[in-house]
Order: sequence, then C-alpha cells, then structure tokens
Amino acid sequence: MHTVIDWKPHRHLDICTVALDIWRSGYREDLLATVAVTKEPILDTMSPDPHAPESIIPSQPQSTVSAYELWQFQKQKRELREEYLDHWEATTKITGTGRPVDALIAPVAPFAAPPHGKNNIGANYTLVWNVLDYPSLAFPVTTVDSVLDVVKPAHEFLSDVDKTVYERYAPEKFKHAPVGLQLIGRTQEDESVLGMGEIVDKALASYKAKA
Repeated sequence: MHTVIDWKPHRHLDICTVALDIWRSGYREDLLATVAVTKEPILDTMSPDPHAPESIIPSQPQSTVSAYELWQFQKQKRELREEYLDHWEATTKITGTGRPVDALIAPVAPFAAPPHGKNNIGANYTLVWNVLDYPSLAFPVTTVDSVLDVVKPAHEFLSDVDKTVYERYAPEKFKHAPVGLQLIGRTQEDESVLGMGEIVDKALASYKAKA
C-alpha cells in the first residue's frame, strides 16, 4: 500500500536559474580546452536545419565573472539545497506515516520525445535535480496516440516556453513518440531509487496487461 500526495515544487525556477549562472561562468573555455586535446570539432547545433541559429557555445567569449560573483552563485545554490531539504522533510506532516515522502514521480520533460533538433527547451525538468544532487530515474510509460492525443484548446500560458511547447505539438508529428516520467529520490539514495523504479515498472506492466 502506497500513499500518494501532490508535490508542490519549491523555487524550481530559481534553482535552474542559479544552475545556468554557474554553468555560464566559464563553460565556453571549459569546452574549448576539452576538445583541444582530441582536436574534435564542436557541434554548433543538434538541429537538422543547416540554417539553425542556435549554437552550443557562443562565438565570442562571455562577460567575465569574478571569483566573488561565482561564489555568490555557489552560496545561493547551497541555500536553495537547504531550503529544499526542509521542504521535503516537512512532508512528514501530510504523509500520514510520520515519515517524509520516499520519492517523487514527475514529468521528465514538458513534452513527448520531440523530433530531432527540437529538444532545445524543457531541460529544467531534470536540471533541477542536478543542482540539488538528487538521483533521478527516467522510465518509459507510453507512446503518443495521434487519435487520442489531440491538440487541446489554447489556454492561458505560464510562459513563452509553455506557449512554444504547445505550438510545437502536432499529433501526426509526434505519432508513436515515447512519453516518459522520472522518479526522484534524495542525495545518496541512488539504490533506493533503483529499487522503487522496479516497483513502478512492475505496476506499469500489470496495468498494461489489464488494459
């Protein structure tokens, strides 16, 4: 018997923002130094469109970030991790077991597996766990049915990204595309996540067998 409660995300946008602040502090130099060893070419884009504007690294060096500024980002990350731990522990008040939740089950992305070159948004759904150092196990659930999974009426969008995700979806374009979820545990609980993943996998298999 498992108790399921709704999870209220805690400052996910702030967590992902500080992650990008840290990453952008010197990622261009880091990438260039790494590939210089093997002389391998740098991919400018994952898009099949030869005129795609996006690039993995900027052509010009980014603005300099001082050691002080970088450590402020790191300090913010530490504070966010502490807050999230408190947020997780606080679920002891609502689980009914006297213990906090064991794991979270959440979308792995805001869309089904997209066409090649269109996976350039939505990374925040997994990036947040990188910052928190929480293990996450992605697993397949179903695939897009172009007959059942029709386009829903337009709604009030949460952001420009939300609107882009909505506009990119087309049943025939995403036909048979995998749809996945992720199971997230806490730091140092990798083995527990794998064990709970097996339970979820068996539950899904049982459900599909009865469907």
